[in-house]
Amino acid sequence: MNDTDKHKLRQPELEADIYYLTEQEGGRKTAVGNGYRGQFYYNGKDWDAPQQFLDKEICNPGETVKVYLQTLSTDFHVGQFYVGQEFETREGAKTVGKGKITKILRPDFNYWDGSTFLKSLDNKVGPYSDYDDLLGFKIDFEGWLYETEIIDQVEFEMTGKLECMILVKCKLNAQYPQPRQVAEKIIECWKTRLATSNQLYKVQMDTSYDTNKSQSHIDKFVLTFATWHSIFLTGQIIVTE
Repeated sequence: MNDTDKHKLRQPELEADIYYLTEQEGGRKTAVGNGYRGQFYYNGKDWDAPQQFLDKEICNPGETVKVYLQTLSTDFHVGQFYVGQEFETREGAKTVGKGKITKILRPDFNYWDGSTFLKSLDNKVGPYSDYDDLLGFKIDFEGWLYETEIIDQVEFEMTGKLECMILVKCKLNAQYPQPRQVAEKIIECWKTRLATSNQLYKVQMDTSYDTNKSQSHIDKFVLTFATWHSIFLTGQIIVTE
């Protein structure tokens, strides 16, 4: 296996150009090579995303390299990206590279929100408005969310806004798992139990660290969704302590 094959990503999700800063610009003293795994920083958070270089094997400070990126925590990146979006490559708190997305290779990584979803819908698809249909959704949400065994309380709020029609507000039980486990359980519940034939989702999670207990805990987890067939429903599942 040659070096190019060794660093070939199995399922690249994004294509980007990255400019690596010179030492004078606050960057590295030395070059980076194909397969580099600096932190992938965007929207205020660091993530792990190995890089596959496409047009060179080594990138010196002051040069630009075209790369493929593959994230290692996929569900947190669904629905988040658009062509031209800027990001940074970091080492700890130090920015060593500045990048820009040039192509989205994985379709569900394309950015969406309530407004873009509504614009994309066929005009024959209208919103859920029948009381019995919405009641059925509420029963499903409540039942399946309780079945995750991490939720103690579920409340519903109808917003009157087509971009986000329903808020499903959940409280974690006293023995809730770690933040990543909360995210995994809610995402899995959405994808396998709650979504209808067509669906979109994206997530956001805010955490903090309890020094007394030496562990992270969840402040807020939000799964924004849209699901539709002949009619549609939009909303958010919001999980807090």
